[in-house]
Amino acid sequence: MLNFSTETLPARARSAEYSNALARYYTEIEADRSIIYEIRESGLLDARSTGFTLGALNCSLHRCNSLLHRYLIRHFSRQPDYSLQFVKQGSLTLVSDDRELRLQPGEMAFIRPSKTVEYHVDEGGSETYGFHIPWRLAQALSYGQEIALDRVFSRDSGIGACVAALMEAVLKPQGRVGDPEVAMLQALLVNAMIQLGTSPSAASGLDRTRFELMSNVKTITTALLDDPELAPAKVAERAGISVRTLHRSFQASGESFWSWVHDRRLERCHMEIIDPSYARHSITAIAFRWGYNELSTFDRNFRKRYGVSPRMARAQSRGDGEMSFAKPPRAG
Repeated sequence: MLNFSTETLPARARSAEYSNALARYYTEIEADRSIIYEIRESGLLDARSTGFTLGALNCSLHRCNSLLHRYLIRHFSRQPDYSLQFVKQGSLTLVSDDRELRLQPGEMAFIRPSKTVEYHVDEGGSETYGFHIPWRLAQALSYGQEIALDRVFSRDSGIGACVAALMEAVLKPQGRVGDPEVAMLQALLVNAMIQLGTSPSAASGLDRTRFELMSNVKTITTALLDDPELAPAKVAERAGISVRTLHRSFQASGESFWSWVHDRRLERCHMEIIDPSYARHSITAIAFRWGYNELSTFDRNFRKRYGVSPRMARAQSRGDGEMSFAKPPRAG
């Protein structure tokens, strides 16, 4: 997806080529945006960038000694995706339309969407990791809680240490990774990131009571996903709330109870279809187990979500579907 280095380029071409490479990459992963990059050099530009997909995630590694990266966003969606930036080496100051955020080595933050963003680094350059999380995926896992933007998290303690370790593991040279491993890595990483951004202590003013309510409701619902008689009333009773409160809590997170249930059931189907330990289970049996009584509906929803049929997903997981990760370039 992105594998760029200025190492073999002539000095005069480096800035323009790097700007074009970054613009192509970010325009591709954010199709509703038109991005223009500007690079301010300090001496000879030394830049290396690698990007690849991990399931629904777009992951990137950037090393650059440019003092300034600036990009302009011409079109902006109503529901922007989330971007988590992690500084591995050097320091990074992010300047947007209305605020400034400084990250030191080992620190990370969810970046607030903005029409103009500038990346300022020190003379020695920086190495940063970027993870682009689709809005829908983030919302499905955030338990109705808002993700804290522009707050600096450290890798030195708590969930921040887990997130940093997972990010570094993902961005190490991967060789070839099969679909089951991809699904597992994505699930681990995204859940850790969302937990980081939505923890009750992530930012002042967040509604801890609502967070705990939705966390409890979704935990109960998850335990009942394979129950053919799953209903809002059953979940509400176990959670000790009214059905109306349950529905209002889900609506506050931007989705309905049943849309959340269908998404989770589809994820369970996908995980079992590509899991070798379920190879003896037919796709039909797996679909029925997770509440899909009409195979045509299941097949249509599966294709829409994962881009392939259930049968193809299983075939790929058996050997035809290995994906090759671009290997991050070695430090200069």
